[in-house]
Amino acid sequence: MDERERPVEVERETTVINAGGDRGGGGTIAAVVVLLLIAVLAFLFFGGYFESAADEVGVNVNVEAPDVKMPDINIDTGKGESTPSNTSGQ
Repeated sequence: MDERERPVEVERETTVINAGGDRGGGGTIAAVVVLLLIAVLAFLFFGGYFESAADEVGVNVNVEAPDVKMPDINIDTGKGESTPSNTSGQ
């Protein structure tokens, strides 16, 4: 008997189990949680709850800028022209 004619023994069989029903409920739950989080943050932000924390403790962030003295600079080229000169040689 040749090897090609000999019957092949089956070592394993693949079993597919289809439970039916809908799948993907985890993505829906994650989307609902993200939307609720965004809604709560929007409520707190637009309700002014984040801005009033400094008012209760008396924080004053007004800082006076230093008075910087700069020397006067005279930029006089002596040409009297307000337009740039033609330097291309034409």
